[in-house]
Amino acid sequence: MTGEPERSNPLDLMESALARQGFRHTLPRRTILQVVASLGHPFTPSELTAEVAKADPGIGRASVFRVLQLLRTCGLVERLHAPDAEVYTLCLTAGHHHHVTCRVCGRTEVFSLEDDGAVARAVERVGYSMENHVLQAFGVCPACRGASGRGKDVPPL
Repeated sequence: MTGEPERSNPLDLMESALARQGFRHTLPRRTILQVVASLGHPFTPSELTAEVAKADPGIGRASVFRVLQLLRTCGLVERLHAPDAEVYTLCLTAGHHHHVTCRVCGRTEVFSLEDDGAVARAVERVGYSMENHVLQAFGVCPACRGASGRGKDVPPL
């Protein structure tokens, strides 16, 4: 035991990760991190900017975008594929993983493949050497499937 309390909430995890990478704590950055941690769902940069403005009207759009880019660079948020918007999600999952997104409510879950090497092998079969990959699945979550039949009538992409 190190005597340091275990940090397990999203805000603490983000602050610790940024500190380990040499980024200092500032009040505006902490406010933006608090908003990201509190959202609990994938968000657009515009939504993040609006929520930060509610928390502290003195924090400008440029600051929000700089912190969002910092979080993305540090691997604390990930950009998701969406048909009509630039969408980000807080992602504090260690290791390689993928996302599945509900087309009805937008909820996103993390999953991993038992054989992630299958993607690399498939790429190699067409003659490429894979450097990285992004996999995001789309479907209808259990809550939306169960809510009065919602999701049963969702047209395919």
